[in-house]
Formats: sequence, C-alpha cells, structure tokens
Amino acid sequence: STILERTLQKGAVCVFQIIQKLYIIVTEVNMENKDIQFHITVKGIVIYEGKTLILKRVRPSSDGLGYWELPGGGLEYGEDPHQALVRELKEETGLDIEIIKPVYTFTAIRPHYQTVGIGFLCIPTNDQVKISFEHTDYKFVDEDELEKTLDPHIFNDIKKTIEEYNQIREYNELKREAN
Repeated sequence: STILERTLQKGAVCVFQIIQKLYIIVTEVNMENKDIQFHITVKGIVIYEGKTLILKRVRPSSDGLGYWELPGGGLEYGEDPHQALVRELKEETGLDIEIIKPVYTFTAIRPHYQTVGIGFLCIPTNDQVKISFEHTDYKFVDEDELEKTLDPHIFNDIKKTIEEYNQIREYNELKREAN
C-alpha cells in the first residue's frame, strides 16, 4: 500500500479509538447525572461520482441549520456508530453504503441535552435514492453548490473531507494512467 493509504488507515484507527473512548465517557456521565441527556448521532458524507448527497428536511432544523442536511441519525441502544450509519442511510435514502472512514466530529449543546456527532466518508453502491417521510427532496451536488446549499457550520465541518476525497481520487486516476 502507498504512504497515503497507510496514513489514512492510521488516521481512521485513531479516530475510531477516540470515538470508542468518547462513547464510554458519555455513557458514564449520563449514568452519574440523570438530569443531563446525551445523544450520539452519525452523519454520512456520501460521495458518488464526485458529488455529495444532501437531503431536504420536511421542516427546518431545530438548531437553526436550515432545511438541507447530510443523511444520518441517532444511535439506537446496542448499536455501534458503523451499524447506526448503515441503518440510517438505508432508512433515509434506501442506499447501501461502504464506509470509508470516520472524518469529523461535532457537538451541539442545549440546556440539559447534548448531541455528539460523528461524520463518516461513505460511498454508495448505486445512486438509486428513495427518500423517507423525513425528507422532501435530495440531490447529489458539487462542492460549489454544497457550499451554497448547506448551512456554513455543516459545510465547514466537511470541507476538508471533500478536498481529501478529491485528492485521493486524483491520485488513483494518475495511478491508473501510469499502469
């Protein structure tokens, strides 16, 4: 494997270990203080043919993040983040996905409630999206439209991942051409 591939694999292992520790901490804190609730959510940066999948909610986000979002949702008891993401993407989009790696985390703090989120880079096995009742529309968009459509907080969280994906894609194309 190449240096780039080994670096990405090491980064994914590190992020996964952090996620495991975070899950343990959140669970322990939740057990100690019943007044504070934690919610762990997962989001997918689903890239197909260089474009990212976004979904339009039925109602705007309660956090003021607008209508458009990345697919994903909350962990159910007993699930790990990968299982939750596969399930959520199947429920919301009908897509089967390949999870490449975890790529970012986010948090939203409200009175007596905190959401901790993990974003994963994913590739769908096809582009046959079937949206759920939670959404009214979907589209695969390039980076420029993504920046115009998503709330800046969401876009800034995923911008580096899209740049990294594009670099890997370019590298793989050059590698194929060289062979």
